[in-house]
Amino acid sequence: MKNLILGMLLACFSFAFSAFATPDSSCAFDVNENLTLTTQLQRALPDGLWAGSTQSGQKAILQFRTSGTADWFTFDSNGLTAYQNVAWSVTPVSEDEARLELTATDYSTYFIFQVETACQSLKLTSLNRDMALSLEHESSDSKAQRSQKENMLSGKWENTTYPFDIQSMEGAYLKYNFYNNGRFERMLGCKKQNIKDAGDWWLAKDGQHLVMRLDSGETTVAEIKYLELDEMVLQHILNCEESSFTTGDKDFFFNRQ
Repeated sequence: MKNLILGMLLACFSFAFSAFATPDSSCAFDVNENLTLTTQLQRALPDGLWAGSTQSGQKAILQFRTSGTADWFTFDSNGLTAYQNVAWSVTPVSEDEARLELTATDYSTYFIFQVETACQSLKLTSLNRDMALSLEHESSDSKAQRSQKENMLSGKWENTTYPFDIQSMEGAYLKYNFYNNGRFERMLGCKKQNIKDAGDWWLAKDGQHLVMRLDSGETTVAEIKYLELDEMVLQHILNCEESSFTTGDKDFFFNRQ
């Protein structure tokens, strides 16, 4: 009899524990929670990053932020092919249906996506453009790691090699000054001409890409190939209103000033 009573108590305890157990945290979207799809998306999208492919076979990475903006990177076998900074929002259709809207900050593109979710995946099918994305949830660098790298980036950096494609400019230089408040300055030129621009900078969630958006709207995405206390290597295309200072995709070597 004692064994029977003990068995019944254990069974009841097991049932109670399972009923109140924390949902499986391995899923980005937890179907065990009694939440609408809109709420699930608002919670899950800014957590980590979403990587996958387009219907054309290119790699796509979306990195949502709680501020309502996101970085959208597209890659092929040769590296970064496109970047867009977008505003994102979720519009409810019903408890189990929602639309994800992405709007480029320069208003050049606008997407309305139908959303399908699974435990760790997200399928986006555009309702207004020919675009489909199949994405998987991936962990991003921790906030502490990104904060440490942002602190290392902050400061004044000067390019240590000839920065431009045209080799005939005397005194050619390229400098970046990254401020802790998210602003930056870019200074470039030569003995005869000097250009100074300013804008906003931020580190992408993957911790590998530095986004620099000038106040003019021009955006440069640089891959951080090396970063130590006093040395840095950035791979990017240098765009400038003066064509003499524009380059192809190349590595730029910097020392801290």
